[in-house]
Amino acid sequence: MTMLRRGLLAVIALGIAGAAFELATERHWQNLQQLFPWAALLLLSASWVMLALDRYHRAVAPIALAVLAISAFGIYAHLNANHAAGFMDTSWESLSPLTQWWYALTKSVGPAPPLAPGMLAQSALLVWLLTAVRERVPVASSHDEHHDDLPARS
Repeated sequence: MTMLRRGLLAVIALGIAGAAFELATERHWQNLQQLFPWAALLLLSASWVMLALDRYHRAVAPIALAVLAISAFGIYAHLNANHAAGFMDTSWESLSPLTQWWYALTKSVGPAPPLAPGMLAQSALLVWLLTAVRERVPVASSHDEHHDDLPARS
């Protein structure tokens, strides 16, 4: 396994663990919609295992795309929830629509962190990248493994 591959697997694992910790501390399980990121974490964990074991690579890319879709929905749901909470700001009606959406995005209004689902997207993109790199670069045998990280001689 190359150093780059190990590094990507480590970053993906940290992303999964970080997202799980964040969801747990926020008690993100109050309704069905809040269970979506937990499902995404299960999918990401399964894809991580497949990548770590170097198995089932064809199944991993669709998993990454599914997690990206869940992440995009999460960003939308958080942004929408914050925008809906804007009425509590006394100056809300006087703000332009663009400013209102900016406030929702930056969590100046509302309780939901719109960029938190981006953690899932980042891990999913790294999973997809790892499968894309693997498809284009043959995996070295264990005999050649200690030479993987050395620059090629010209």
